[in-house]
This record gives sequence, structure tokens and C-alpha cells, in this order.
Amino acid sequence: MIIFPDLPEVQVEEVSVAEEITLTLRTTSPTASCPSCGTASSRIQSRYTRTLRDLPSIGRPISLVIHVRRFFCKKSTCTQKIFAERLPSLCHPHAQRTKRLQEALCQLGLRVGGQAGADVGSELGMSGSRDTILRLVRRSPQPATSEPRIIGLDDWARKRRLRYGTLICDLERSQPIDLLPDRKVSTVSAWLKKHPSIDIVSRDGSSEYASAIKKGAPHARQVSDRWHLVKNLAECVSVQLAKTLAQLRRAEERRPARTQAVQQVQQARQAEPTNCATRLERVAVE
Repeated sequence: MIIFPDLPEVQVEEVSVAEEITLTLRTTSPTASCPSCGTASSRIQSRYTRTLRDLPSIGRPISLVIHVRRFFCKKSTCTQKIFAERLPSLCHPHAQRTKRLQEALCQLGLRVGGQAGADVGSELGMSGSRDTILRLVRRSPQPATSEPRIIGLDDWARKRRLRYGTLICDLERSQPIDLLPDRKVSTVSAWLKKHPSIDIVSRDGSSEYASAIKKGAPHARQVSDRWHLVKNLAECVSVQLAKTLAQLRRAEERRPARTQAVQQVQQARQAEPTNCATRLERVAVE
């Protein structure tokens, strides 16, 4: 069973298995390069212990205890006289987690978010708070993308009814592309000026966004977004249905009176032949 990758410059000295797996490691390279000037050095100044968290194995978290060396820099003109050896294939400088654990936490954050990623990671044995996961997401390199052509603008609440920002989405790729700190005309128009490739902007009924688009992207066509379009349609249909229902109710209230009037007319028509026969009989007798 492999619980730790085979690294050429790191040797496993001891393995302790309890509630968590602890691996004691030491470096084996005879020299190390100064991070400032790049000069290789073999003069050891001291040693210290560094602890890293790694991906779990068989449901148990892994802790790496590494004995790291400090070296003297041989170059007399270098500003850094003493430096610690780096482990680029294992972790970043000053990091508390290995690269592969950081990558796993970053993917969790991209998939489910900060707090949800922290909860899932805790169940899987990957330690990382919500803030740690969000920090890793912010530091992750963004994929190269083409300039957006069709975007959507909408506000989001930092603090409801008090502070609002602006969310910008690429509607062709269905992905958010930027968050603006507010929804002011100057802020949104400045962002639009930096992206002249935009042809269509979908927005809500905000007059601020309308002014910002006219100022920052006057060539772009403004359209109403689907949610507000459906919302406005639903409101109009609701008003029309309410009017129709009121008319139906008034018609229902008038129906008994009309029915009574019709019955009276029918009775009068039925009585007319009888009245005529009676009159004829009277004439004949006379």
C-alpha cells in the first residue's frame, strides 16, 4: 500500500499508525540552492522540524514530520546569508499542507464552495477551514478565456438593503467572470470600457445599469434578462386575471336578476294566446 509518493530527495525514516498516520521524513540531497541567488551550497548551518498535512489514506489523516536543513550561502555578495532548503515537488515555501492536499481543497472549493467544502473535507479527513479553502481558490490560476461578447449584469447583497455589489456573468459560457464592489455608474462603466468586445448586455430594470452601459459600452445592445422578463410577465398576467375574475363575479351576482326577468317575459308570452282567445269569445257572445 502506497500512502506517500516516491520523492527522490526525501527518505521515510519512521511510520506511526494511530488515529492518524505520522510519517517522519528527512532530506537526502547533499546540496541545496539559495532561493535568492541560485548558488548551490553544502555547508549546513542547522536543522529544524517542519510539519505538513497530506491527503488521507484508508480514512485516516496523514501528518508529515520533515527534518529540514539550513545552509550557508557561499556567495559573498548575496543578501541572504542563511537559507532553508526547498522541497518544490512536495510543498510551497512556508505552507502547512502538501501541494496535492492544497489542490484537493481547491477543487472542493470550486465545486461546492467554502463552508460546504470545509464540511466535506472534514468528513474525508482533509483539514481545511472555510477561509483556507477560499484563499486557495483565489490563488488558483484562472484558465485562459476569450473576451466575453454577451454578458449579464445583476446586483448581489453584501449587506441586504445597505450594501450591494455587481455580479458579471458570461452568458455564452454560463460562468461568472467578475465581482464589482458596488453598483455605481462609474464602477460599472469603467469595467465595460476595459472590455470593448461586449455586444449584448442583459440587465434588470435598474436605471443605474442603463446609464453605465450607455456610458461604458454605447455600441452594446441592452436586453432585459430572462428572470425579470418572466417576473414582469407574471405580474401583468396576474393583474389581468384579477380584473377578469372581478368581472366574472359581478356577472355572477347579476345572473339571478336576469333569470327572474327572463322568466317573467316567458310567462307573459305564454299568457298572450289565452288572453286573445278570451277576447274572441267575448266578441262572439256580443
